[in-house]
Amino acid sequence: MSIQVISTTIPDPARAWRALSEVRSWPDWLPTVTEVVPEDSSAPEATGAAYRVVQPRLGGARWEITDWRPGVGFTWVSRRPGVTTTGTHELVAVEGGVQAHLGIRWSGPGAWLVRAAYGGLTRRYVASEAAALVARCQSQDAE
Repeated sequence: MSIQVISTTIPDPARAWRALSEVRSWPDWLPTVTEVVPEDSSAPEATGAAYRVVQPRLGGARWEITDWRPGVGFTWVSRRPGVTTTGTHELVAVEGGVQAHLGIRWSGPGAWLVRAAYGGLTRRYVASEAAALVARCQSQDAE
């Protein structure tokens, strides 16, 4: 099972990518992330970079970027015994700008249990993240 949420249109693709890709700043504006700590603070956001991400009601998890496409999106993965969680962050060109396509997918023998326990919360979090990204880009427009 996967969860995908598509944001409303963001007029400035560069601003959307900046907000989305600056993972370390997420706690400043995402209500679903309270802490992002890079494993190597000198490493840039790129394929292979890993972070400890803390979220309310979910605790901390290690996320490693597995695919990094500047200006377009990135994928990262968190592994726990029996389940792999894959998060996708894509900017898709549409008339008037881009839309953010945010998704979560679980796989592995324990995926069914994670979906049952956290599916609703995760859906709310991903929707909140899409809305916060749009709001972040709009607030930067006002600056």
